[in-house]
Amino acid sequence: MTSSPPRKRSRRSHGVYTDPRFLIGVSLIITSVVLSAWIINRASGGEELYRLNTDIAQGQTIHTAQLIPVQARTTSDVYVRVGELSEPAIATQSLHQGELLPVAAVTTQAERGRRQIVIDVATRIPSSVGIGDTVEVWAVKEESLSNDTASKPTVLTTKAIVLKMIEREAGLSIERGQSVEISVPEIDLAALLTATGAHVRLVIVPVG
Repeated sequence: MTSSPPRKRSRRSHGVYTDPRFLIGVSLIITSVVLSAWIINRASGGEELYRLNTDIAQGQTIHTAQLIPVQARTTSDVYVRVGELSEPAIATQSLHQGELLPVAAVTTQAERGRRQIVIDVATRIPSSVGIGDTVEVWAVKEESLSNDTASKPTVLTTKAIVLKMIEREAGLSIERGQSVEISVPEIDLAALLTATGAHVRLVIVPVG
């Protein structure tokens, strides 16, 4: 009875897995895969922050419908993270479409010392004026529109903030014009209310 030949193939196969060169190669592959995954994750990572999809004026309420969640990388807590917007949120400064929502621009209480009012303006609002802009409101007596010797126009407020502009349709005897919703310092409110009931026309003038 003859003995079986030595199982040289098995020993050779087993020797491959213990070969230092093989182990080093496997380690390099694993390291490369892990490093690549880390780089991809870091490149696509970041925090979910809010970006505005519309202009918001100082003093207006900020609604989540006006915000778009976006991935952005930041190393500070300057911007509001998704899910951390307290409601009702009020803008403490004018904000513009496309920018991230700063933490410093949001409060849970309306700005004190300001009131909102809608006024009719006698002339077209300049095209340079937009939502959130600060404007002056002037009162012009009706006779002064056609009489150079009439009393001079007077400024009612220099710190009005435009919240909304509204087109007025022309009637049978009314010229087409504009109305504008503004936020004004409370100290200027009485003068504006008096002017809206007097024989004067109001004019919006950009600041600066």
